[in-house]
Amino acid sequence: MKIVFAGPSLAGEPLQDQHDLELRPPVKQGDLYLATLDRPSAIGIIDGVFDGVPSVWHKEILWALAHGIPVYGSSSMGALRAAELDSFGMIGVGTIYQAYRDGVFEDDDEVALQHGPAEMGYAPLTLPMVNVRATVAEAVSADILRRDEGDAVTAAAKAIFFKRRTWDAVFASPAAPAKKAAGDADRFDWLENNTVDQKKRDALSLLEQLGNPAIADAVAFDFEQTEMWERGVSEWQNRGSPRDGANADEYRLVPQERLFRWTGSEN
Repeated sequence: MKIVFAGPSLAGEPLQDQHDLELRPPVKQGDLYLATLDRPSAIGIIDGVFDGVPSVWHKEILWALAHGIPVYGSSSMGALRAAELDSFGMIGVGTIYQAYRDGVFEDDDEVALQHGPAEMGYAPLTLPMVNVRATVAEAVSADILRRDEGDAVTAAAKAIFFKRRTWDAVFASPAAPAKKAAGDADRFDWLENNTVDQKKRDALSLLEQLGNPAIADAVAFDFEQTEMWERGVSEWQNRGSPRDGANADEYRLVPQERLFRWTGSEN
């Protein structure tokens, strides 16, 4: 059995039934440690919460790796953590991970977005910068926009807080090219109508790779059983495994419905 923490990055995606794959909501602190108690053959991190909720702890990932459980990351929180921990054996997947690894991306808001509640299947409500960049790059490559126009759109989007970043907000910005001044609004409308969802692309790549798990190079490191770690473990164990008890449905996705269960902001 493999466990994958996902949410908005896979919202609306009709996934193939995978009997050995358990999808759980965006990961928060303690969830990954609890996942190791179910003895999965691998763990994948795609989405994770951070806004008002403690994010997944790096040490949880190190704990899983130290116990021989491969951990994959892509798309969002997974890409961030993989870029930080690939030297310890975490396996990064996708373009976004590579950009963080190579220092092309540094800010968390490159992947952060606001999304709908569980009942809406985690539908994204705002636009992450990685999708803006991928869409603009495609528009420039296809000669829809000039490079200077694309740069202006990207700069305008970057200046907008992630909870308010939409295509409408981008083009309402004084820093964005004016559609009327450009004389061809259709060229800019193309961006919204052909948005590249790079986060979803990378998330699907992770699922594909989990179908044929890679063998990570063995990385020797000492896992320190610190007092802070012990306090965290005690707290998380009181929460209980998501497979047990009244809260089980909060952590498990029903394959037939393809609905994720979470609300809020994520990266």
